[in-house]
Amino acid sequence: MTEAWFYNPGDHYVLDDLSGFKVRRSKARTIPGGQTGQAVVDRRRWEAQQPQDFVRGVADDQTVDIARPRQQDCFTVVGTFVTGAAGVGANGVPVARTFGFSAGDRIQIMLDRGENFVTDIVAISGAVLTISPALPGAVGCLGDLAGNMVLQLPQVRAAASFVTENGAALATEEGRLLVREASS
Repeated sequence: MTEAWFYNPGDHYVLDDLSGFKVRRSKARTIPGGQTGQAVVDRRRWEAQQPQDFVRGVADDQTVDIARPRQQDCFTVVGTFVTGAAGVGANGVPVARTFGFSAGDRIQIMLDRGENFVTDIVAISGAVLTISPALPGAVGCLGDLAGNMVLQLPQVRAAASFVTENGAALATEEGRLLVREASS
């Protein structure tokens, strides 16, 4: 049964802030602060304030003690692509750029038939690489010029050799130490 609508001195009616219903002041409580901020509610709906409402932010110092700028990206692959056709037996290959290439470099050229051909640069004139030995297959004749890549290969170090006291030869080859006996 509902509450009797009689006069009670000092106990006036208030509206519940959450439900909107009329409640006697003696049967209502105030929720302190927080998100609800001093809301007056029926005692049956009252909840203690959420502990997370009291959490204070803490400054997070994210400075670095030894700050260094990011290094510039450096790529070790020197490459370009063929810009024109070169037939079988040609010793000149037109390329997009010659930057990074020099005479004496060993390069790899993708032939139209899909094989990689390794050759050496003899000379560079303008945007044409003069190579030796000549091309064993066509380059750039199929129309997809960017598919014919030209890549610089790393230089292969020559084997170093040393002579020891007893005349034996020490040689290094691909990181291995070879000992050759002295000839008599």
